[in-house]
Amino acid sequence: MSIIDSFDKSKPIITPDKFYKKIDKITDKCIVTFSHHVRDEVLTKYNAKEICYVATCNGHIPIYYIEEANALFFMSQIGSAPAGALLEEVAYFTGASKFIYFGSCGILDPNYKNKYIVPTESYRDEGLSYHYVPASDYITIKNASKVIDIFKKNDIDFVSGRNWTTDGIYRETINKFNKRKEDGCISVEMESAGLEAVADTSGIEYYTFFFAGDLLGNEYDTGNLVGENHKNSQLNSLDVAIIIAKSL
Repeated sequence: MSIIDSFDKSKPIITPDKFYKKIDKITDKCIVTFSHHVRDEVLTKYNAKEICYVATCNGHIPIYYIEEANALFFMSQIGSAPAGALLEEVAYFTGASKFIYFGSCGILDPNYKNKYIVPTESYRDEGLSYHYVPASDYITIKNASKVIDIFKKNDIDFVSGRNWTTDGIYRETINKFNKRKEDGCISVEMESAGLEAVADTSGIEYYTFFFAGDLLGNEYDTGNLVGENHKNSQLNSLDVAIIIAKSL
């Protein structure tokens, strides 16, 4: 059976309630990073307090509360499948329903290297989404228009358009790059298609934006993906995420 035949409406066997007991709801908002730089900033600048944790084989993933944003916060694992499982789990036992995700992305056009990216659709070149929603080439990022409105109201420089989500970071081949660019994709990353699919199935509101990291093309450029510039971009993006949280 192909991955595109994986969608099934029958009852799931394993659900988050098998592992977690709900805590008293604190807020309906949650900010999520993939960066340890951002996590450290939240703990020092905002004096965030741990309220609970997700237990994994890799260790505990603490869930914090940021009073400044009236939002929960945690650092997600990378990749659609682990990130999607965490989304379901945290939503279940905290009661949060509005999740704001941000991080770096690859860009397919050098003109976007100094801009934030707001994805409007994501190409489903990963596996998770096919288990949650019927097969299609793209999944719509439903709250993109809300993120765009917030960016405009706060004079945040950005570009919006199609995105490419892939599990295979080392299989972003030149042929795939050309096809996705011809299709109108302006960015590439590893989670958004899967996270949107989980959100669509679970009654969760998913909000996301990226900042430009590396540059794909015939010649690869690590760009803003490494070093001090990358750290600063992550921290600046945290400020944007807090603006979004306060606006919801």
